[in-house]
Amino acid sequence: MYLNEKYGDDLVIIGFPTREFAWQEYKDDESIANFAESKNFPGIMMQLGKIKGKKAPELWKFFREETGAKNPKWNFDGKFLVSKTGEVSVPKDLEADIERLVKEEYVEDEEYREFMEAVTRVWR
Repeated sequence: MYLNEKYGDDLVIIGFPTREFAWQEYKDDESIANFAESKNFPGIMMQLGKIKGKKAPELWKFFREETGAKNPKWNFDGKFLVSKTGEVSVPKDLEADIERLVKEEYVEDEEYREFMEAVTRVWR
């Protein structure tokens, strides 16, 4: 079972395509989108770009700054989890960490709403 099937709307997956790892990614956003669709990618696919250094998307830089994560050495190394309260972490045991976050209780407050609005603006 895929994670998106197991967790449904409780899990949002964001892909950050980049050609920084042996140029494995397609060369343009349309080709990437077509490939993702052909594989039934269940998440949000960001624009093709860099994830290392100053040219990384603001959301990616935010995740790295919040966690102290280094640049990934390979394309599948760069994973972050964001809790319902906005806490960003680097997963140690991906499925166990997702399970813990999905079960996490939270009370929606103004800070949470502001965070979700900021994240939603980035996704558009």
